[in-house]
Amino acid sequence: MSEHERRDFYRMEDRVHLIRTPIEKHLISDDPYSDRYNVPRQALLISQLQAIDNESRDLLRQVGDYNRALGSYLKALEEKIDLLARYVVSHDKELAQKETVNLSEGGISFYNSAPLTEGSYLHLIIMLFPSYSTIAAIGQVRACEKIDDQPTLYRIGVEFSVLLEQDRKLIVRHIRRRESQTIREQAQKSGPNK
Repeated sequence: MSEHERRDFYRMEDRVHLIRTPIEKHLISDDPYSDRYNVPRQALLISQLQAIDNESRDLLRQVGDYNRALGSYLKALEEKIDLLARYVVSHDKELAQKETVNLSEGGISFYNSAPLTEGSYLHLIIMLFPSYSTIAAIGQVRACEKIDDQPTLYRIGVEFSVLLEQDRKLIVRHIRRRESQTIREQAQKSGPNK
């Protein structure tokens, strides 16, 4: 993929929880959520619940159309489960650690204390905030640049080579949502009083 094509993606700087694990090329699978990668189950809790919500959304709407009270009750139960899951995940000290990254639907860049070999592969687990949605992907290191004023800091650029379509869409929605939030916050700061 050319530099120009990579720049066509939605991208933004964000604070995420990032787990990166080097993997050998022969260990790459089409499923970045495979058990072979030891994805922390608590990190997947919110995403799994959201997938269930997406699968049952039409059914919940049909139930609500048929019986409004039952539909409202089921929606309330869904919200309670979501609150409990967020509580569980938010109290995991390891998952609460965030770092600054540059994220796009085509890849991610981040800072690392050691250089990584260009062309090598990483298994990535990315938790987005405030939704706690988790994405698993496999990427290839495309850039490793030493930061001049930092003796042991490198900026690593990774292009996603295995990213499920629903996760790509999740990244796009997350970026759009965050951009909208930033625009609203800027509008409030420069509101009618200024």
